[in-house]
Amino acid sequence: MNKMLKITAVTLTAGLVTSAFVPATTTVAAASYKSEVKTKGTLTIGLEGTYAPFSYRDKQGNLVGYDVAVGKAIAKQLKLKPVFVTTKFDSLVAGLDTNKYDLVLNNMSKNAERLKKYGFGTAYLNTGAVLVVKKSSSIKTAAQLKNHTAAQTAESNFGQAAKKLGATIVASPGFSESMTLIESGKADATINDDAAWGVYKKANPKQAKKLRTIDVTKQAGASKAYPMLNKKDKKLLKAVKKAEKHLKNNGTLTKISKKYFTNDLTK
Repeated sequence: MNKMLKITAVTLTAGLVTSAFVPATTTVAAASYKSEVKTKGTLTIGLEGTYAPFSYRDKQGNLVGYDVAVGKAIAKQLKLKPVFVTTKFDSLVAGLDTNKYDLVLNNMSKNAERLKKYGFGTAYLNTGAVLVVKKSSSIKTAAQLKNHTAAQTAESNFGQAAKKLGATIVASPGFSESMTLIESGKADATINDDAAWGVYKKANPKQAKKLRTIDVTKQAGASKAYPMLNKKDKKLLKAVKKAEKHLKNNGTLTKISKKYFTNDLTK
């Protein structure tokens, strides 16, 4: 937090609790944002749960990943219990409209359409974009994606980028499925986050040897991930931004990034 909040004694009327000496270095001040959460005492977070390294199940079936860890850290700052709701990417944004959760943490980028309806926190991840193809593919540049097929989630920023490059979209629910479609020959390529490709390559070395990547950050745009909320939840958005700033300043975001990406992608 930017300013130290010193409370010597605050007596609240109407049966409310008396608060004293709240340490500003570890919590976000002002409880007013708590009136905007879906369920009292919790921060409900929407994500895919099948998109490594952002959110996925480990061998024990536990929900883990970069977005999961960031969500837990933000909730802790807000003194709320994190509750995760997993759903397919195409349903994530709609879930905000129906108050299914308070925010989305799913490597979500800004675009003009989203900015009209939703609020965004501070970017907590910055990476490039890559075009993944078979090693034997004739595609050597982003421009050559035209008239080829690309395995994408149609409503994602990467899906939109593939369309602009002239590709025919083959519907895919996630990155792993896109890799399978390329390997089977049902799609020629996919555009996705460079960090996601790096994790896939490490986890699937045999399959990765049959593939290669082309840097398309210029064409598809750098991938910046933001917490995404309803615009009406202004107090909650402000609190989330304060929590993010604290987590960045105390090194928590860097620590989480290095755990899942081996280096700091939060800058």
